[in-house]
Amino acid sequence: MRLWTIQAYEAYEKLLKDRVLIADSTCIFYDDIMRDAYLSGYDWMVGQMKKHGLTQPDGVEYPIWAWYKFRGERKRRDMRTYSNPHREKIVQLAIDVDDSEVLLSDFSNFHFALNYWYLPLDEADGEKYDSEYKALGFNYGDDKNFKIQTDEMNAIRKRIVDSWDRIFDLDREDDNYAYGYNSEKSIQATFWELRLDQVIKAEVYPIKLR
Repeated sequence: MRLWTIQAYEAYEKLLKDRVLIADSTCIFYDDIMRDAYLSGYDWMVGQMKKHGLTQPDGVEYPIWAWYKFRGERKRRDMRTYSNPHREKIVQLAIDVDDSEVLLSDFSNFHFALNYWYLPLDEADGEKYDSEYKALGFNYGDDKNFKIQTDEMNAIRKRIVDSWDRIFDLDREDDNYAYGYNSEKSIQATFWELRLDQVIKAEVYPIKLR
């Protein structure tokens, strides 16, 4: 399938040199705060890739991320709208990766996993979850406090994590309560490694364009 991945230019140079690129875990997060907040979500995605039959190669910790669709469109990102806070030299690669090597997921809904939120089926399910959570006497954020280890809280956490399976239900839609319209969705792709022979086109951007 055709995908597009945006990488630091140094990563592209490594790809040219080694003919293969794997994720460098030290470059995934901008700072320690983001790392602490997001790491469990990234680890969950790794587990999901293995669960979906994508065997993790030796020496690979995290996947490569790419776009399958951005805001409903199957085409390269318009880099004029791309945030480049470090004003670093970056490259957008158009790539062709075999379908069997890729796991697709809803980009917006993945943030429920990153933030350790419950992903409801619909508005009624979300209200029911909130009501049951509060009825147990828990406060907002208690689910993220892993010092709390009770049967009730562990059941809540299982319910939260199980809800993230809906991230892979790309046909689910609503009027923007949780899933949005399929015609407007951004779909991300994860795969274990990028090979140079999978690159179709490389576009280099020296600095943030806007």
